[in-house]
Amino acid sequence: MKTFNDMKRALIFFAFVAFLASCGPAKSVSYLYKPLAAEGCEVSYSAVQQDGQLYIVVTVKSDRLVFNDTPTLMLRNFEDKVLKLDGTNLQARTETSGMLISNVYVPISELNAMAQFPVDIADVNFFKSGIAKVRLTTVPIVHERAFSRDLIGNYLYTELLGAYSSESTF
Repeated sequence: MKTFNDMKRALIFFAFVAFLASCGPAKSVSYLYKPLAAEGCEVSYSAVQQDGQLYIVVTVKSDRLVFNDTPTLMLRNFEDKVLKLDGTNLQARTETSGMLISNVYVPISELNAMAQFPVDIADVNFFKSGIAKVRLTTVPIVHERAFSRDLIGNYLYTELLGAYSSESTF
């Protein structure tokens, strides 16, 4: 019986190690923004390349914010330059869950909206100096956030360059 328990522990250990290895490094950068509880959201940014075109993919998780049909992403860097990107709405889905509080079921809904914005290779250097302000055209209110230090600019600069060079290294 002792060997069966040892094998069981070893199997659990290897399953745990496999789980940790599958997690890997994060492929997006995000921030939480909750000025008011009703409009609070989590915004994630990632960079991809499809058919020779670079894109920034933006995901917004909130209780009410979604993208319209033609979303716009405006960025201001720390050199006070502005970049405006017109994008495409990819999807919006709702996740519903709930919790039991004092024998009362309270439903919780979360919207996940996703859009992609094409970026020219000439505009990649814009991200090098960092992003000071972001404006996303979301509905029912426009999401706008200013940063005192760079949270997303350096990450997007590195990922956009990596995505651009990945096609030529096949």
